[in-house]
Amino acid sequence: MVLRFDLRVLILAIFTLYSCSSSDDVVEPIVSHYFLEGYETLIQTQMYRESSGEQGDAEQIRLLEPLNNTGLFDLIIFSPVPGGSELEGVYVYSKTGDIGTYDLSFVHSTDGNDQWEWYTNGENGLKLSIQYMGKTDGEERYRVILEDFDLNYGYWDYLAGKWVSEGIKKFSFGYEGPIND
Repeated sequence: MVLRFDLRVLILAIFTLYSCSSSDDVVEPIVSHYFLEGYETLIQTQMYRESSGEQGDAEQIRLLEPLNNTGLFDLIIFSPVPGGSELEGVYVYSKTGDIGTYDLSFVHSTDGNDQWEWYTNGENGLKLSIQYMGKTDGEERYRVILEDFDLNYGYWDYLAGKWVSEGIKKFSFGYEGPIND
């Protein structure tokens, strides 16, 4: 009789362990922040979607993050090109606009109109991951991760018709929250 009780406990324990598969793992939330040249900025605002304005162009995912009581912002623009209608996926950096690629623009210290300290023309980056995390309090949540990106900052010389690079800045990005319409 004792052996039978131990066997039931063993079977129950094995069933419990087996039912806890990796797909049932609880995914810990991440800190929403970005690093620019090693300096961390905590993200206090929410990302939002915006059409690029031109027919056939990719939808953009933007973040407009205020900079320490200056009245200025960092504007970060991701332009992923999904294969279907779903935003989730892993994208590689390219300016071609092909399915499965993304482009990145960064405007530093802008007033949102015609003032900025510098902006970028992209350069080189690792994969961009956009993962759907489910709903929390009825709100869809996403995780957006870009581990490393080289921001080619400078300006466009309109007279010469070319981009003038002033250097490269290292950038990484992590966000978890809604992407509003």
